[in-house]
Amino acid sequence: MRGNPIVGLEALTPEPGQGRPRPWRVAAVIPCFNRKDDLAILLKDLARQRLPNIELWCVVVDNASTDPLSSVSVPPGLRVEFLRSEKNTGGSGGFNAGTSRVLAGEGLTGTLGPADFIWWLDSDARVARSCLYHLVRVLAKRDDLGAVGSALCDTATGRIWECGGGINRHNGYVFPARAGDVDHRFLVKADYLAACSALVRPDAIRRTGLFPDVFIYYDDVDWCIQMRAKTGLQVRGVPRSRAFHPPGDRRYAAWGRYYIARNGFSHMTTLGLGAMQRFRRARLEINRAIAQTMMGLDDLAELHLRGLEDAASGKVDAIEPRHLLKPLGFKPYKDLPQAVAQELAKAGPNARLYVHPILKSTIAGLEGFREQLPRLNVKWPADRRQWRHRGLGGYLIHDAKQALSRLLLGYDAHVAVVPTGWPTAWFRAPTLIEITSEGFLIRNVKPWTAIRRSIGVWLRGHKVALRLALRDPGARPCPPAPTGAGRTVAGAGASACSRS
Repeated sequence: MRGNPIVGLEALTPEPGQGRPRPWRVAAVIPCFNRKDDLAILLKDLARQRLPNIELWCVVVDNASTDPLSSVSVPPGLRVEFLRSEKNTGGSGGFNAGTSRVLAGEGLTGTLGPADFIWWLDSDARVARSCLYHLVRVLAKRDDLGAVGSALCDTATGRIWECGGGINRHNGYVFPARAGDVDHRFLVKADYLAACSALVRPDAIRRTGLFPDVFIYYDDVDWCIQMRAKTGLQVRGVPRSRAFHPPGDRRYAAWGRYYIARNGFSHMTTLGLGAMQRFRRARLEINRAIAQTMMGLDDLAELHLRGLEDAASGKVDAIEPRHLLKPLGFKPYKDLPQAVAQELAKAGPNARLYVHPILKSTIAGLEGFREQLPRLNVKWPADRRQWRHRGLGGYLIHDAKQALSRLLLGYDAHVAVVPTGWPTAWFRAPTLIEITSEGFLIRNVKPWTAIRRSIGVWLRGHKVALRLALRDPGARPCPPAPTGAGRTVAGAGASACSRS
């Protein structure tokens, strides 16, 4: 379904009531942690917004950044308030602190008047000049909507990678409701919206509550699902409103694996999904854990398992990433040719090098890696052509059979430069140089040890998957939101300063 048509561009003024009509008031809430440069760029984008009949101000929530964000240069004419937390409360905590301040009528909101809409924004997002305008004009006309979201575009290519989000009722997993060439004439029907750029009615927040306190990941999914259930309001993607943000395939997931595994069940309860769906959802994380174990990345596999175990036990405290994972030791792409030469020298004078063909042109975010390819003197394998037209997934049984063949008959090479996780990279060589969007890792993998550990991961994972199937962990509560001026902001002890 294409959704509902977007009507004309009449002036955006509320019912005049008594006195002169006023512009729509929008408060942007922007949580940020140690991303001062990204924040400065975003503020410049906000200062350039096309705002006919719209009054905008910003609440930047500093999540205890090492260098306070209040020193960021604010563009002339943009009204910005900085609210600093005493500790890093993650995305959910940051959004909640800023949203509570707006709803309570404190700070700039108390001076400028109650906000008609709250604009949730990620600090590393970029927004087109008409981004807010197109969100406001839709939400102002559609009383049946509680929130609308921007089309999220790849910062490198401009391609829409998500406009609204959907939820697979078979296993509870999330996916883009629309991507690619999206018809701008129609709104996109969605199950949820990413808080990367979403405009929300304050009343919808008051009736639903704030984000569940899960630190990061799935907080916006859970909130949208609970909001729809509690209020009857819907959410829609707005293709004409464009925000720019790196998609998931341009960022290598490290500590985020824990939160994705742990937080992926609450919305399933609200949707009424049952035991089998929870079991299937858990199995997705088990498979991802096994894939990391086969690549010699046991620390990452542990994050998937620990996330599932904490979900089953109801332990969803706001754990900071630094308490989850030791640094993996990513090396910069510029060091790749030297690292390859050193590993080949260790293997002997006749050592063979294998470079997976998919790394040459298909995977996004590896532009820096591909700059180094000419220095590797690669002799491409015979199956190079097929990788121009296929991705890493979709042929899992075929790729697993090929991996088993390599295990039994021998390696392709002595050193292999490969993507991480997927069976097509397994058992290519005793030394794996694993390419990610963050740099590369070197792992010496012993195949039968990896298989033995993977069996342990499978057994441990399915044990907790059965627990999740037999006992619903329940929906995460949405903390009550302030109902009006005079209420205190969530997260007592936060300090604020304003500049314009």
